[in-house]
Amino acid sequence: MNHGFPNGTETMQLAIGEVEPEPQAATFSGLGDFAGGIFFSFAVGVSSDGSTVVGSSISASGEEAFRWTESGGMVGLGDLAGGDFSSRALGVSANGSTVVGRGTSASGYEPFRWTQSEGMVGLGDLAGGDFFGRAYDVSADGSTVVGRGSSASSQSEAFLWTQSGGMVGLGNLPGGQPNSRAYGVSADGSTVLGGSASAAVPIGEEAFLWTLSGGMVALGDLAGGIFESGARKISTDGSTVVGVGSSASGYEAFRWTQSGGMVGLGDLVGGTFSSWGADISADGSTVVGWGNSALGEEAFVWNETNGMQVLKQVLIDQGIDMTGWTLSRAWSVSDDGLTIVGQGTNPSGNLEAWIATLSASSPPPVPSLGPVGMSVLTGLLLGIGLAASRLRSRP
Repeated sequence: MNHGFPNGTETMQLAIGEVEPEPQAATFSGLGDFAGGIFFSFAVGVSSDGSTVVGSSISASGEEAFRWTESGGMVGLGDLAGGDFSSRALGVSANGSTVVGRGTSASGYEPFRWTQSEGMVGLGDLAGGDFFGRAYDVSADGSTVVGRGSSASSQSEAFLWTQSGGMVGLGNLPGGQPNSRAYGVSADGSTVLGGSASAAVPIGEEAFLWTLSGGMVALGDLAGGIFESGARKISTDGSTVVGVGSSASGYEAFRWTQSGGMVGLGDLVGGTFSSWGADISADGSTVVGWGNSALGEEAFVWNETNGMQVLKQVLIDQGIDMTGWTLSRAWSVSDDGLTIVGQGTNPSGNLEAWIATLSASSPPPVPSLGPVGMSVLTGLLLGIGLAASRLRSRP
C-alpha cells in the first residue's frame, strides 16, 4: 500500500530527472527479391528516417525498380512504356514518397520520377540527345531531380529537372571534352554536385559543385594521383561533400568542406588500396561506402572518432550474427547516420539488398547533480528516513 512517501527510484527521478532509455539495439536483415527471376537485388537509396529503401531486383519481367518498407516489403515500380523491360531506382526523397532512377521507354534509357499518385513518369532528355539518361538523386521534397542526359553536343551532360522548368543541361567545366554527370543534390535543391571533364582531366572527371548563382565550380582532387575525382553526395546543409578521388595510394574516398578542402579518408586494412565514398549523414559526420580489405571489397562506415571501419565487424561487435553474409557495398545512409543500406552476398551465395541499423555509439551522459541537486537529494533522503522511523515506532 502506498503511504504517500516516494521510494528510492522516485526520489532519484525527482532529484535528477527521468532515467534515459537504453539505446536502440542494432538490427540487420536482407530485403529479399522479386519472385519469378533469378535471385538478385541491391539497395542504393534510403529515406531520411531510414524507413524507405529503393533499388532494383529481377522480376519475371526483368530488372525492376523497387521501393521497400518494413510494413509493405519490396514493391515493384514497373517501367516506362514501350521499351525492353528494365528499370532501376537510384534515389529517394526525404519522406520516401518520391523515387527517381532509370527506366526504358520506346526512346531508350530515360530518367524517371515516381510517386504513388502518378506512378512512373519519364523526364525526357536534353535537346538533340539520343536517350541514354539516368536520374541519380532528388531533393528532400521531391521537386528537383538531377542526373545525366545526352544532348546534341554531349553523350553525357549533367542535368537539373524541375516541374516548372523541365530538364536543363548544366554544361561542363572549362577545358575538357563535353562530358559531365550530376550525382547528388542538396536537400533544398539549390546545390548540385557530380563530375565533369576539365582542363585538369580532359577525358575523365573532376568533382564539381554547381549553383544557379555560381555555375559549375571545380573541387580539385587529392594529391599525388592521376587526377580523377567525382563528388557523390552532400550533407543536408550543403557544407560537406563526399566522393572519390585519386591519391598517391590509389582511388580514395574523400570528404570535402569549404574550409578544409578535400581530405582523403584512407582505406580498409589489408587489400589493394581502393575506397569509395558513397553517401553522408545530414550533419556530415558519418560517411558510408566501400573499400578493399584482406577479404576483398567490403562496406565501410566512417566517422572522425573511429576512422574507417568494416561495417560487418561493427555489426558483429554490436551483437548481430552475420554468419555467411558478405557486405560488399554500402550505398546510402539515413540522416542520423545509423541506418545503412547496400548490397552483399547472403548465406546462400546470392546477391541481396540489405538494411542495417546501428546502435547509438555511446550511452547518454550521467547528469551532474551540482550543489543544488545534492542538497535536494540529501533533504529528500533524510525526510524519507525520518518518516520511516516514525512509522516503525507506531503500535
